[in-house]
Amino acid sequence: MSFRGTAAALAVFATAGDTDRTPDRTPSATTVRAWVLRLGYAHLTRPLSHDHRWVWLIDHTLPIGATKLFVIVGVPLDHVPFGVRPLQLADLHLVAMVPMATSNQERVADALEVAVARTGVPHQIVADGGSDLQRGIDRFRDQHPQTVSVSDAAHHAANLLKYYWANDPQWAAFTRRMTETAATIRQTRAAHLLAPKLRNKARFLSAGTFVRFGRLVLRRLRDAAPDADVVRHYAWVSEYANAVQAWGEQHDLVRAMLDQVRVDGLFTRGEAALDDTWDRLGVSDHPTTAALRNRLRAYVGRYGRGLPVGERLVGSTDVLESAFGVQKRLSRDQSQSGLTVLSAGLGALLGEVTPEQMRAEIDRVPEKAVNNWAARTFGKTVQWLRRRFVNPGPCTTNGEPNPG
Repeated sequence: MSFRGTAAALAVFATAGDTDRTPDRTPSATTVRAWVLRLGYAHLTRPLSHDHRWVWLIDHTLPIGATKLFVIVGVPLDHVPFGVRPLQLADLHLVAMVPMATSNQERVADALEVAVARTGVPHQIVADGGSDLQRGIDRFRDQHPQTVSVSDAAHHAANLLKYYWANDPQWAAFTRRMTETAATIRQTRAAHLLAPKLRNKARFLSAGTFVRFGRLVLRRLRDAAPDADVVRHYAWVSEYANAVQAWGEQHDLVRAMLDQVRVDGLFTRGEAALDDTWDRLGVSDHPTTAALRNRLRAYVGRYGRGLPVGERLVGSTDVLESAFGVQKRLSRDQSQSGLTVLSAGLGALLGEVTPEQMRAEIDRVPEKAVNNWAARTFGKTVQWLRRRFVNPGPCTTNGEPNPG
């Protein structure tokens, strides 16, 4: 069930009545918020089976403040819908959330070791390749060598694009001129011609729309009667026609590889399947394109080549990134308040749930348990310190800092 399914189940739960309110009264936003947090915390503390080969996806959230939140979500390997669709939020279970004022290999390895109590030793761990995460996984594997470590495909591909494009003088010149053009037309009637922005974070993961815009401009310039504004502001793009074509086909290679890994995973014939897909793209023999193709192929082969026929591994943490994004959108302004009790709501985004299960989970977890957990886990949050700065005075919950 997707998050929409969880929301629907909450609606059914609300109409079923609750002992804390009259049955015919619409629950307030505060009540629904409390239900979501209780449900999320219930997912964090519910028993998980040790009878499966678990895959853990791990990453940090990066709210404001000095503390990161280290998150582990998991899915039994035999429940991954390989060949059908990518992983979705409904497939995941929340295994652990650990605040880290300092993230290093020791803290990551310790958190992974503690999480073993939830699922048993995982069959596989997937991370984005960050040095603290990877070194922490390596330390964990010193004790549990049966665990397979896989680097997230999207981050691997983005790093390759960064390596090739950041060292390409034409890319630097092209992006600079696009920025200059945007500044020129932003407050004019030609504002609809603005190029997409390259995001500072995950810059080379967002480059696809930027490159596609360059290809679109070239097509419009080649029209029989090109738009005058396009010619006026973007005639210079023709100077980069060959480069834009090369960047476009390089991004096409990456997109095809990611599509395969997200749906089919990593498997013994992964390289051959990828070659078949790439051959249909008809890319050129541009030297950077050829080098990128070889390195993407090597990634797929590194993890899939030695697997038994029929065995597959997960190669993407995209679904975890998606969970972080949904939680941030739902938190709205509160997402700018650092780590608070709202972090528990992450669990409510994940997994399958029915109204009956939801009632049982919420009945099991009182609101006080969630607040006490948040106070112990997060301590003096950014939000708590801000309130003390604005309005000095007592600000506690049961003798502990209010978790926000």
